[in-house]
Formats: sequence, C-alpha cells, structure tokens
Amino acid sequence: MSRIGTIKSAAMTLSVAFGVGFIMQAGQGEGSAPVVVNQERDLKAVRVMILPKNENGDAVFGVPNIVTTPIDHAVNSRRVLPVDVVYAEFAVPQMGTILATPVAGCTATLTAAPEEAALVSLYLVAPCHQDTDFMLRHEALQFTSRTDEDGVASMVVPALAVDARFTALFGNVEHASVTIDVPDVRIYDRSILQWDGQYNLQLHALEAGAEIGDPGHVWSASMHSAEDAVAGEQGFVMRLGTSDADTPRLAEVYTYPAGHDRSASSTVLQLSVAVNEANCGREVDTVTIQTAMGGPLATRKISAGLPSCEAVGQVVVLQDQFKDLTVAWR
Repeated sequence: MSRIGTIKSAAMTLSVAFGVGFIMQAGQGEGSAPVVVNQERDLKAVRVMILPKNENGDAVFGVPNIVTTPIDHAVNSRRVLPVDVVYAEFAVPQMGTILATPVAGCTATLTAAPEEAALVSLYLVAPCHQDTDFMLRHEALQFTSRTDEDGVASMVVPALAVDARFTALFGNVEHASVTIDVPDVRIYDRSILQWDGQYNLQLHALEAGAEIGDPGHVWSASMHSAEDAVAGEQGFVMRLGTSDADTPRLAEVYTYPAGHDRSASSTVLQLSVAVNEANCGREVDTVTIQTAMGGPLATRKISAGLPSCEAVGQVVVLQDQFKDLTVAWR
C-alpha cells in the first residue's frame, strides 16, 4: 500500500473515533457515569405496529367513540299476573260436584221414598237426557245407570246414613239431588263391593259358617230378600248399576239386621268372578265399604288378580282376597 493510502485510512479511522467520542460525551452530563452499551442486552429488535385507520385515512387510536346505553329489560318484559289473581279458587271442587246451569224445559228432578230394610226408592226425570248414562252417588257408594227414551229412571238403593243424600250426575255434572231421612239405617249392617269395568264380580256372604251352596250362602242370585232381613232371619245382597254404560261402575251390597244376637257366629265375605275373554288374566281394583248401625263408613281399596284365560266359562271364587272382610256379629 502506498504512503498516501495509509495516511487516508488513518485519517478516516481518527474521524470515526472522534465522532463516536463526541456523541458519547454529548450524551453525558457533568458528574454522570459513563454509559456502557451492551448490544446483546439493550438493543431491541424493531417491532411493526399497525395503526387502524378510518374511512378518511387518519390513524385511529383507542376504542371507537360509540355511546352505549343499558337497556331497561323491565320495559320489554311482559307482565304476568299471579296465579291466585287469574284463578281465585284455591280449593277446586271435586269432579262431580259441579252444578249444571239451568236450561228452560231441561230441569232434572230426583224424588225419594222410604222402603223396608232402610232402602230408598228413587225416581229420576231428566227430559233432556233421554237414553243417557248417569252416575248415582250416595256417600261413598256410586254406580252407573241409564235413562229410558223419555229420560226417566227408577231404582232402589240401600241408605248408608240417617240423613241420606242422593245425587244424579250426567257427564260428572250434578243435575239433580234429593235428601231423605232414613232412621232405620241404625238397625242394619252393610258391606259393599264396588268396581269399574266389565268384570262381572259377585259378592258372597257365608253366614254362620256356611259353605258355597248351603242355605247360609247369600248372594245376588239367591232367594234371600229384604223381608228376611226385616224378620231378622238372614241377610240379602243387592246388585246395583248397569254394565251397558260407556264407563260402567257397579256395586253389590250385603245387608244384615244389626239388632240380633249373633255372638256365636260370623259371616265371611268372598268374591267370585265369571271368567270371560274380556276379564281373564287381568287385575281389577275394587273398593269395599262397610258400615254398622248407621255409623261411620270404613272404605278400603283392594286389587284382585283374576284367573287366566284357561278358566274362561267358569265361575271362580277368590277365597284369599277378602279374609279381612269377615263380619263379626256382636
């Protein structure tokens, strides 16, 4: 290298050194400590910052200036009235206690007359319910019947209370009722079996240890009648209701005089069924009702399993279903 080139290189080196020293000296104040630059630690890589712009091309910083107002949800809500305001009746009447609205020429009437053995003869006239099913209700006893083509029906029903009230209902709506005083209820005991449907059940009373077919066997097809109970000789069984109704409900009532000495005997109640293709192999829910000398009613629900379809055409006695229905004479 020539002497001139060496001089130029040295001059350039000195120029750079003085320039750096000048910059470092200018960045220090009096009494300041010298700044040591650590390139690996203090030098940061340049980061790219993207500025959002508006439609005019100007940079926009921060959140857009949009004013938001909370919505009052109560204004957009639909007011709902409390249930007790819409339906003021807290105690809803039971089905069958609703009274029918009177219609001119359609008023139904029910009349009653006393009969022997604390029975009541009922006569229903319902001119606007010709050939129509209805329910007859008395205390816990209820069964279906049907008016004729003139809207008339008559029946004899055992009373279960001294102040006996009978009610006729069409479509579960009360259309007529009557109350009659039956003081003779106090001298009779009654046991009732009632059920729904086409089951053709039968109640059998075996008095004083009798067997099926003995003279003490009392049921709806035997020759025993109310006159036997009035005479204090034996009880009798009445069948109530019709199976021809759309929803049939039937009952059988066993009645026996309560004022006689029967301390040495008892009566066992049994259930029989004529098995057919409609009821075979099914289970029927029954209700038993018992009252003694017009006292409080004792009701009980019992489920009875009917025989299989192999027994179709037979009459089967279900002896184990009603052991607890033994009537003990006083």
